[in-house]
Amino acid sequence: MSLHSATWRVHVSELDDSSLIRESIEWIAGESAVISVDKGKSIHGARQETISARVDNRKGACESFLRLGEKTMARLLEEDLSARIDEDKNFHIRLDISSLVSEKIKINNSDNMIAKGIFKIECYPGDKPEKIVSELIKKNIDD
Repeated sequence: MSLHSATWRVHVSELDDSSLIRESIEWIAGESAVISVDKGKSIHGARQETISARVDNRKGACESFLRLGEKTMARLLEEDLSARIDEDKNFHIRLDISSLVSEKIKINNSDNMIAKGIFKIECYPGDKPEKIVSELIKKNIDD
């Protein structure tokens, strides 16, 4: 089993270094990602951009997942993986942007600026998405 796709998204204000953040999203998403930048306004009226990266193939999605690194994957195994999986069989993760721009991965559990990653799990009737993600993580830690 594997992943069908991956999506990364981050909201950037006018004060943030959007080109540096975009580079970090391009890095975590990988070479096969399609990057888009949508300009808009926050709910408070300030200008902002939403940088998105979409990976629509299994190989690219898995490569993006691998960029989370061994430490992060080991930490994920210690957690309740089912809390990160929604009813549509998507695996969610939030990464700290300040770490990501230096190509370091730190799971964000605070109010800091985040990059949100969503991975579509290849899961069929009778499969447990938690088991699929767990096996994928263990396989990549062992390799």
